[in-house]
Amino acid sequence: MTKGRPAAVLERLHRLYDEVIPLLPEAERSVAEQARSSLGEPLRLAVVGRVSSGKSTLVNALVRRRIAPTSAGECTRVVTWYRFGAPDRAELHLTDGTTRPVRLVDGGLPEELGVSAEKVDRLVVHLSSAPLRRLTLIDTPGLDTLTARNEAATRRAILGEGDASQRAAGEADALLYLIGDAARRSDVDFLADFHASSGSLSATALNAVGILAQADRFGSGPFDPRNPFDVARDVAAGLADTHRAELAAVIPVSGLLAETARTGRISESLARRVADLAGEESVALSLRRQDPDLQDLYRIFGPYGVSAGREQAVGGAARLKSWCESVCGIEDLERLARSQLVPRADLLKAIRALGALGALAARPGADRREQALALVEAAVLDPAMHPLEELRALHAVTSQAPTSPLGGQLAGFVDDPEPRTLLGLDVTADAGELATAARRRSAEATRVAALAVSPAEAVAGRVLARSYQLLARRVLAEEGR
Repeated sequence: MTKGRPAAVLERLHRLYDEVIPLLPEAERSVAEQARSSLGEPLRLAVVGRVSSGKSTLVNALVRRRIAPTSAGECTRVVTWYRFGAPDRAELHLTDGTTRPVRLVDGGLPEELGVSAEKVDRLVVHLSSAPLRRLTLIDTPGLDTLTARNEAATRRAILGEGDASQRAAGEADALLYLIGDAARRSDVDFLADFHASSGSLSATALNAVGILAQADRFGSGPFDPRNPFDVARDVAAGLADTHRAELAAVIPVSGLLAETARTGRISESLARRVADLAGEESVALSLRRQDPDLQDLYRIFGPYGVSAGREQAVGGAARLKSWCESVCGIEDLERLARSQLVPRADLLKAIRALGALGALAARPGADRREQALALVEAAVLDPAMHPLEELRALHAVTSQAPTSPLGGQLAGFVDDPEPRTLLGLDVTADAGELATAARRRSAEATRVAALAVSPAEAVAGRVLARSYQLLARRVLAEEGR
């Protein structure tokens, strides 16, 4: 498509907010304005999972700084936002509306905050970290803990749960959900709640990615001849297949090795100590797990990193660091974020903001609720908002009919390429040829929809038929025909 469709979605959404906000009760207008303001911000990517699943370690690897505490202290019991900014700084946003500065200790957050976690709405950290230029990370307290307050803080931040003063929907545009070797019922329930948090206009599973964040621990221990990452990849493939409706993908990652490689922990002296173990038998080395002289190595690299990294360490710190980064899986995660999440950020943000406004309009007590809902419904049908339907249809056909060729065509529209590329035409094709090809594709999509066995493929066909018709109109309009 010609560039600018996501921008057109946001422009139409801003007009909708202008129309609907005056119809809302006074107390809810600020909530709507907050949801609108997020449209101009980087993608908000939340890291969620059970307690001790490796969330903070993964955050450190993603921002390339040892900023997030990984031991159980006050700091791990509050929702923490990591934004781009300079100089590096942090502040507490308290539930009473006030803020307090937080002093960084050796470049990282302190274990204790000096204020009860119950009084904290969020901790906001500004870092001059390049990855944060394009996204904001939200680190959350663990789920499935004995501390109900921790889970409530996560659910409030991600799902928007709480009283009427809370946002109508959660604040995360996309989710990294850390899971173990199997998804528990509570995991599936949380993901379902996330996708439903904005009601019928909710986000799709395309914005939720499963992470096996401790992939270096898979397998049955030191006597297992298999590489733990091979085991983790098999588990990830099974989870991705089983949970297509909840997760766009499942990626095995060793957050520990990623953090170690990316945060300057590997010195030449440390590499030499690992290299000194190269001559030991693997089983004998595994029996030294409790050796006080090796405890720091196991803490930094983990058992697999110590055992498998010994030969790499012989080549020095740079080689050991490169090996850790190459095997840990963090680059696979970042590649997915670059290809699917960041390029679709405007659409993902728009889906959440549209759902949030629809939820506010549907609340009992709205001054002119029926009028507000009618405006939202009219906006959904506006051709300018059609890319959101393409994104939803892409999720449905990918999860329910993964072999359908319609998925690739929908992905082409969602990723907004140039019309000739989308239609497979030569660069010399004129507007008339483009329109003819688009109409032919529309008819083909209509036939597929009529003959489809899968409901998802039928919906995808109908959505695609409209996409091609809108493309034909657009290219002719641009030529003044």
